[in-house]
Amino acid sequence: MAIERIIVTGHLGFIASAFCEKFSDRYEITGVDFGGWGSMEKNLMPGVKDIRADISDTKLIGEIISESRPDAILNFAAESHVDRSNEDDLSFWKSNVFGARNLALEASRLGIRLVQVSTDEVYGDASSSSEPWVESSPPAPKNPYSVTKAAAEMLLKVYAESKNYQLDVVVTRGGNSVGPRQFPEKAIPKAIWCFTHGEPFPLFRTPARRLWLHVEDHIDGIETALHKGQRGEVYNLAPMKESEEVTETVIEKVRELVGKGEIAKVDDRDSYDLRYWMSAAKAENELGWIPKRSLDETLESTVSWYLENMDWLEEAYDKMMAEA
Repeated sequence: MAIERIIVTGHLGFIASAFCEKFSDRYEITGVDFGGWGSMEKNLMPGVKDIRADISDTKLIGEIISESRPDAILNFAAESHVDRSNEDDLSFWKSNVFGARNLALEASRLGIRLVQVSTDEVYGDASSSSEPWVESSPPAPKNPYSVTKAAAEMLLKVYAESKNYQLDVVVTRGGNSVGPRQFPEKAIPKAIWCFTHGEPFPLFRTPARRLWLHVEDHIDGIETALHKGQRGEVYNLAPMKESEEVTETVIEKVRELVGKGEIAKVDDRDSYDLRYWMSAAKAENELGWIPKRSLDETLESTVSWYLENMDWLEEAYDKMMAEA
């Protein structure tokens, strides 16, 4: 079946708004977002139908999907910050698990594909691993955020394998994504705000390695999985190997690009994973998806966007502080 109409959840957030920006000419997109933490009015892309709703609201989501009659659902919506999940995880369970459940049941009812956008954090900490994670590596999440993302994956897997549901689901596990419109609780936009406002960036004392994936590469992988992914399969979406780097080095590069700023070491947070490390060989071999952007290109284009859109960053920072 041709995929022409899609529902994109979380369209006012970071990764989903990038998807809508790039693919709004290719699909008729209905965006569903409850406008909470991390959502920005300025992230609404032209041509996207804007619906405000909480995906954990079973009745309302059922009505929206019945009316929209999509050919597929892409679930980007998620509470995604580790520190906040350590403090209060209720909203994470509501959005990340119950929300995914509601979307899955509707996709099952209509017989359409659901793409569940997940994270490399479900694997846990690879600091003692001798090989990168592959899709069959056992999940070992270490904080409430990654626990809820892993729980959602496990539930959707059951629905995919059940004769009662026969859910057509594809799961993507993305690396540490970087790019425009990322809420400034995350490292790079937070660093840019700090460096441009005379505030030291708080860097955890223990070095941690991350896979820095440009959001454009990430959404290309998600869109490819929508069409080419096999029912019930999981696909890692990681950057090129050279884009694995310790956070301190990345923040230093950001400071150089901004041209000023200070870094202050702070105590590590609870449940601090020291390395995320996975192979994207399956996505490259089976989907034909290959990341295109180097770490330097990713950082240069990202920092440039924020410096040219400081009004967006100021508004996002003010929203974050007001809701903290």
